Amino acid sequence: MRMAAAGSIVLLLAGEAQAALPPAWQRVAEINAVITAAAKAFGQTPIDAVERLDEHRYRVRAGGCSLDVRVRPKARSSPGPQEVEATPGPISCRR
Repeated sequence: MRMAAAGSIVLLLAGEAQAALPPAWQRVAEINAVITAAAKAFGQTPIDAVERLDEHRYRVRAGGCSLDVRVRPKARSSPGPQEVEATPGPISCRR
């Protein structure tokens, strides 16, 4: 009887869990958000490179300019990639 009750609790808790993607696919979702935010900031200048600086920050280069983009996880509402909010910082250009 106790085993059945314990098994029911485990199944109930497992049913509420949200599936996460493997790290490689999660990174793709993050980079897509970073590129979208950077493209809006750079306008018509094509993006040349994206570099991951740390867990929550990327540097995006376009021409002679670059900007850092911070990513923050959003609340999980469904299985799949963890949605992130990407916020670009100021653009810095070489002279």
